[in-house]
Amino acid sequence: MSAASVKWSVEMLGAALEPLVGGRVRAARPADAVMDVSPLVVIEPTTEDEVAAALAFADSEGLKVLTRGGGTQLELGHAPTGGDILISTRALASVVEHNPADLTVTVEAGLRLDALQETLGRSNQWLALDPSLPAGTTIGGIVATAVSGPRRLRYGGVRDQIIGVRVVRADGVIAKGGGKVVKNVAGFDLPKIFTGSLGTLGVIVNATFRLYPLAASSATAFLSAPAFGPLCDLAVRIVGSTLVSSAITVVGTSEAGKAHLLVRFEGVQAAVEDQAQAVLALTSGTTIDGMIVSGNGEAEVWRAIALGPEGDIERLRLKVGLLPTQIHPWLDQAREGATRRGLIITWHAHAGHGLLDVSLTGDPEARSAFVGELRAAALAMKGSLVVTEGAPEVIATLDPWGPSPALDLMRRVKAEFDPRGTLNPGRFIGGI
Repeated sequence: MSAASVKWSVEMLGAALEPLVGGRVRAARPADAVMDVSPLVVIEPTTEDEVAAALAFADSEGLKVLTRGGGTQLELGHAPTGGDILISTRALASVVEHNPADLTVTVEAGLRLDALQETLGRSNQWLALDPSLPAGTTIGGIVATAVSGPRRLRYGGVRDQIIGVRVVRADGVIAKGGGKVVKNVAGFDLPKIFTGSLGTLGVIVNATFRLYPLAASSATAFLSAPAFGPLCDLAVRIVGSTLVSSAITVVGTSEAGKAHLLVRFEGVQAAVEDQAQAVLALTSGTTIDGMIVSGNGEAEVWRAIALGPEGDIERLRLKVGLLPTQIHPWLDQAREGATRRGLIITWHAHAGHGLLDVSLTGDPEARSAFVGELRAAALAMKGSLVVTEGAPEVIATLDPWGPSPALDLMRRVKAEFDPRGTLNPGRFIGGI
């Protein structure tokens, strides 16, 4: 709770908010806590005007506001320094406008990604985002955290696909940026600024995206080797070749066992098959085994390599950004260090765009200490490391974000959009 909330009881705050959000307010429960910070009440607005009214009230009263979509990434960042009201976007879950001919869609922030993909699929289209997150992941959460998946290599990340956004500022003012056409570049670029801002600048109420047609055909070259090094090197060769893949992922662990490389191709069937065969040809005379999978087999292979469900408190999860050529040397250091500390490290190295999803299991103190070593190695290679998941008591001992050369600029942006520090206080880089 914030200092201003001392004068508010749950009943008093609920009574003040009820007329602003149509009565959709309740006392918070233990499950509503965000990294062990429990709000007083939870509200569930159904319109952007209700969001605006609630925020204007909270800002004027000095109350702190937390936001939640599907609740799948609440462990990202620092613990909030306060939280009196939690805004759930679950009731903001409509497709506002879908223009199949223009390949654009506008959706409310609380819409689940899987529900949106099902709707778009009826028009043979999709939003080309495939984060490794649970089914409850919402569009607003994806934008707020800028999370992406293996196919970022071909389609880009959230910033590449979002073209418009409507947000409610901390003072309750509704703002919009971008538009419904892909080439709209005029004005202040709110879509880019709000992508990855972790709800610290405003509450996203809807967003507009460019879409892509569903691929006519897809196949994955599935390769295995006794060690990950040759697979990392092969991945770099593929990136530098004329092959046009949509995902290149190296999967491995410090435990004994084979490493794998998955190279996915999407498009016209003949081209997909030819390119997958070309990858197998690159393994001739090596210790790498390979096969091509498609259809249900392909979907099963990608499911089988998942790092596991979110919310596993026995692991620490990291996102590492590196140049593709630096993945092999960084993993060498990471595996050696994990073995030395008695830890198990597992990774999905998206070798095409250089992002790694890393999981650490083992002694909590050893894991926490190892994060500093892994971050130092990444920084030495001009990369970065962010802690994306872990038990709150473990996250509290770490700097989840690491250093950022843009911190001063980010603080100025925060001061411009939320001068009273109302929204998700303390959660972002540098305690913003």
